[in-house]
Amino acid sequence: MTLAKDLGRLLGAGVLLLLVMLGMGKLLVGVLLDGPVGRLDDRIELDLAQARTASRNALSQAGSSLADPMTVQVALVVLVVLIALLTRRVRPPLFVALAVGLESAIYFLVSTWIPRDRPRVPRLGTADPIASFPSGHAAASLCLYGALAVLAWRLTTNRPLQVFLTAVALTVPLVVGFCRMYRGFHHLTDVLAGLFLGRVWLWLCTRYLLDDGADRRAKRTHQQPTEPVTT
Repeated sequence: MTLAKDLGRLLGAGVLLLLVMLGMGKLLVGVLLDGPVGRLDDRIELDLAQARTASRNALSQAGSSLADPMTVQVALVVLVVLIALLTRRVRPPLFVALAVGLESAIYFLVSTWIPRDRPRVPRLGTADPIASFPSGHAAASLCLYGALAVLAWRLTTNRPLQVFLTAVALTVPLVVGFCRMYRGFHHLTDVLAGLFLGRVWLWLCTRYLLDDGADRRAKRTHQQPTEPVTT
């Protein structure tokens, strides 16, 4: 399988994921918000707003900054260049670039086409008031830190590094999502949708950019039963 064909399949899968996210958003905004789901979202945000303190506000700012757009953009450029220099291959840096870059594109389209009001609590910062669904910070953090963990397992045999980056990839998106809720930017359902978007898109990028055609053919050949030899 050539890189061009893999990219074509990845883009096709991205379109399907976009449609799934749009469907989820329509269901949430058009149906579920008028029931228990919407009431739970509001209750959680009210409880978090009432629990705010100066020290918690500062910690939430630090947690949220782990996936701020500027943080992600700078990290993306540095990582793509560094990985390209270290591996001297096309797919690993392209994997990171598309995992983070196209996730942002899908998020932008979904948040634009599925307007949802931010939580009805004072927000600790500024943002588009009708771009609550999904959480772009949660999705971006999962793709960025998750991509590093994937590459650690694919390109190195350094077990401490692999374990550390995996722990970071599992922890940071949850921290970021909670901080965004605490600061009044997202409901719980927005964060869950963002984590879903990031997880699925990262898996698709891994499948089509790192599990290249030769690897998939080798796996299929290995799985095919051999015919018995007759004498």
